[in-house]
Amino acid sequence: MSSWGKTDVYTAAPLWALSYVNRKPVLTNMGPADSAGSNDLFENTAANDIITGITVGLFNYASSETQSGKIAHTGWVLKKTGSGGRANRDQYETLVCLTSNS
Repeated sequence: MSSWGKTDVYTAAPLWALSYVNRKPVLTNMGPADSAGSNDLFENTAANDIITGITVGLFNYASSETQSGKIAHTGWVLKKTGSGGRANRDQYETLVCLTSNS
């Protein structure tokens, strides 16, 4: 059985991705996506929510979103955006490559 799914919902996200941000791999730490006052990893876009000094979130990018040249592969990608001296510097790390998001 796979540890992740293809659909773009927090319940399909790979729970083991939480170990990249030193969080316990449980569904409540993954989502639902950015509810008020939440510091969940799935589609997080709030600075300092999970790690002080950066914005970090897990996204399921479709092939149409990888055309920018910033994202190497379709699939589950950990996105980190710096702040301060590293403001607006995005780092993308593909955790799971998918051939299709459907």
